[in-house]
Parts: sequence; structure tokens; C-alpha cells
Amino acid sequence: MKEKVRAALAAALVAVCLAGLGGLAGCAGSKGKSGPDALAGKPGVEALAAGDAALAHGDPKDAGRLYLAALAAGAAPAVVHTRMGDLYLRVGNYPNAAMAYRAALKAEPKHAPALQGLGFALYLGGAKDEAAKALANALELSPSLSRAAALLGAIEAREGRPEAALAVYDKSLAVGFDPDVENNRGIALMLMGRTEDAVAAFSKAGAVKKSPKIANNLGLALCKLGRYDDAYSAFASVAGESTALNNVGVCYMEAGNKAKAQEFFERAIAANPKFYPVAHDNLTRLSTAEEVALPSSAPARPAAGAPAPQPAVAKPAVAPAAPATSGRAATVERLDRLEMP
Repeated sequence: MKEKVRAALAAALVAVCLAGLGGLAGCAGSKGKSGPDALAGKPGVEALAAGDAALAHGDPKDAGRLYLAALAAGAAPAVVHTRMGDLYLRVGNYPNAAMAYRAALKAEPKHAPALQGLGFALYLGGAKDEAAKALANALELSPSLSRAAALLGAIEAREGRPEAALAVYDKSLAVGFDPDVENNRGIALMLMGRTEDAVAAFSKAGAVKKSPKIANNLGLALCKLGRYDDAYSAFASVAGESTALNNVGVCYMEAGNKAKAQEFFERAIAANPKFYPVAHDNLTRLSTAEEVALPSSAPARPAAGAPAPQPAVAKPAVAPAAPATSGRAATVERLDRLEMP
């Protein structure tokens, strides 16, 4: 059981790390510079900036046209090819993304943002070992690339090496604080059984970034310590009362306290009758099984074509979640699975 918990935690860590791909510039790091003022004074800067704006507004076709115009106008090839890699990454074309990043590296072998992007493209394409090498090389060149650290650490954790993951996160955080990396650090600590330290990490991350996933992680860690009132406060800070009550009910259920679980599920229904299908489903399972296996949620899709986390037993509804009408939670989270924002 313990090994299943560790595997689920690590798988979720990677999956949710990749959810950050929605904002490509922050995830693949293409806006990082290969040196001071990498674009200063060079022609094509306007077209490059316009391409970035088009990509940010969800128009990859126009962004691609503008990037090619920037290249033709003399913008740095490494920078333009890296932007093209980001574009392909965003639309889920991982082979083309990898080719674009490699073209950037051919033009400038030490362009760290291209190495970071290549790591993401390789990972999403299924080549995790090559991805880890690319990410490690990116961090050697530019330790401030926190998204590279986030994914490299996630890969280490998924491979059953939370200590190595923790080392990656600590090194990155020594350069600059990133609440997402701190959150990942909390997950590594949970995998190592250091739950008190994990609570401290999640609290620190949540103090800087208000995120339902960070708050959910904090609540789950507090549940592991039996601090149910504090867990409720964490869940309620980003959710409605009924969701928070249901989450604590699942915590009690996982701990084997059926009486308290029933109390919290009933309170969830009383707080919001529309939440009835979720909590009633939990109550029904509680009364018919000694070991409750909740329904598995549909995995979040971080990007088109991205590898999905392995299905497993479900966990509390993560906030904010719309009430379900089908008898199971619309968005449920496994109690033993933590998420990176």
C-alpha cells in the first residue's frame, strides 16, 4: 500500500507539473536570455514580440508567421527557433517542438531556454531519460530556470528517487524562490515520510501564491498528521464549505474513522443540498465496504497529447468544484495524491 501511495504521489506530481504548459513562456522558458541583452539592438525584435503576443492570445498560426518574419528580418536564430518550439509544444506537436529546439541549439549550443524546452518536448514525447539530461544541462547553464527544476525533480520523484528530487528543488530555491517549486518540494518531502516538513513547505508556497492545488496539498498533508480542523481551514480557503467538509470526510474515511466520516459527509449535504450526489455516494460506499474505493476522476489534461496519470482510487473533491449530478464528484482528488499547480 505504501508503495502504491508513493507511486501515485509521484505520478501526480509530473502530471500537474505539465499543466503549467498552458502558459508556454513560463513553462518552457523561451523568454529566458542566453546572455545579457540577447535581443538588444537586433532587427526583427518587433516581429518577435508580436509573435509572442499572438501566441499568448491563442493564435499559434499568426504567431508562427510572425516568428518566421522575425527570423527573416535578422532576429537571433536561437531565440526564434526556441519560440517556434514553444509554439509546437503548446499545440501538442512534440516531435516538431523537439526539432525546433534542436535547431536553436545548433545555432547556439548553450542556449539554456532551448534545452529547457527540449526537456519538456522529450518528456511529453515519452523519452524521459533524454528529457532529464536536457533539463539537467539547462540548469547547469542557467540555474534560475525554475520550470526545468520543477520537471526534472518530478521525473526523479516518479522514478522513485524523492531524495534526488528534493536536491533539485533545494538547489533551484537557493537561486530564487518559486512557489510552484516549493510546492513540489513539499511533495518530495511527503514521499520521504517527512510530513511535518511538507506542511511547512506547502504553507510557505501558499503564502506567496493562492492556488487551489497548493491549498489542497496542505490540507492532505495536515490530514496525514491528524490535524483535521487545520485541514478543513486549508480546504475551505479555496473551496466552498460543502467541498471542504466532504474533503475532511474522506480524510476521516481514509484514516478508518467511519463515524467522523459519516458526520462530515452529512454536514456537506446540509451545507449545500446540491452537493448531495457527491457526499451521498461517499456515504453509500462507507456503509457497504470496510475499505472504501472512491470513483476515479478523469485525469486533468495538461496539454493535447500529454501522457495521462495512471487511474487509481479517488480522493476528496478539489476546490473549486461544481456540484456533480451523476452520483460522483465532478472533480475528485485522491487522498494520497498531491498536485503541483
